[in-house]
Amino acid sequence: MLKRFRSICILLLIFGFSATLMGNEWANYYFPDTLGSYWTYENQDGDELTRYAIEPQDVDGEMHRAFSYEPALEDWADYDYHTHPYFYLVSDDWTAFLVGEDIENATRTVTERQWQEVVSMMKEQINNQLPEGTRIELDVTYDLDIQAQDYFYFLPNNATFNEEWEALRIDMQINLQMEMTMEGFPPTTQAITMSLTLTETGVITGTEAVDTDAGTFEDCLVITYSTAATIETDPEIPDAKSMFADAYSGSTTTLWLAPNVGLVKMEQESENSGVGKTLELTNHEITTTESGSSENN
Repeated sequence: MLKRFRSICILLLIFGFSATLMGNEWANYYFPDTLGSYWTYENQDGDELTRYAIEPQDVDGEMHRAFSYEPALEDWADYDYHTHPYFYLVSDDWTAFLVGEDIENATRTVTERQWQEVVSMMKEQINNQLPEGTRIELDVTYDLDIQAQDYFYFLPNNATFNEEWEALRIDMQINLQMEMTMEGFPPTTQAITMSLTLTETGVITGTEAVDTDAGTFEDCLVITYSTAATIETDPEIPDAKSMFADAYSGSTTTLWLAPNVGLVKMEQESENSGVGKTLELTNHEITTTESGSSENN
């Protein structure tokens, strides 16, 4: 009985070790990170971004693979967690980016700017509907509570084509306080709470060849991420769900990962704003661990 138990334990250890190796091999195949490697990309505006593989870092007692970037990020509104992870983890099941705090910073920056535009438009529209010589002063204050999950689940190890997974969830609460003042009338106030949930799903749609300025890459893994939004308001506001949820949902990000190279192309599009972003590999050097040699273009 003891021998049988010992054999089972050995098999479990071997299986666990093998699964870890398979997970790491899968991650290294599509997301290599050997020291000395770098990747240079160009976006839709002609701006360059270079990613460097650096020494693994300890984050809360757990070692994470790490990247640095040049130029350094100056505006959180320009941050994209799909292509700009600083730390990531490879487990038996996932390659996952540690980006929760970064997403919260970027979401806060973008949302605050959006609300400044919304408030300005609200004031203009209200006063345009009033008789000439009459104006309403509208004071809108708000605070944001944004909670993003710590990890963006970038890629399941040994994933199956056309099988969706939940990659990310962001919960946001916006507390609005509106005060309206009009000459000859007492001021009126309205408090509104908006609860918004963004869910992003990923799916591997297949493999294909991709042409870039860095060359043609065969058998690229194609991953598409799509966002959906749900919203609740208190008190309930007519059309708020469609108006605000649509503003956040409808975005699609497609990535192409080349074997032994990694990310070679990104396309991002928002159905509502029509804004499109691209990122394409222009130059790279992948250092191999076995010989210290490198492959570049």
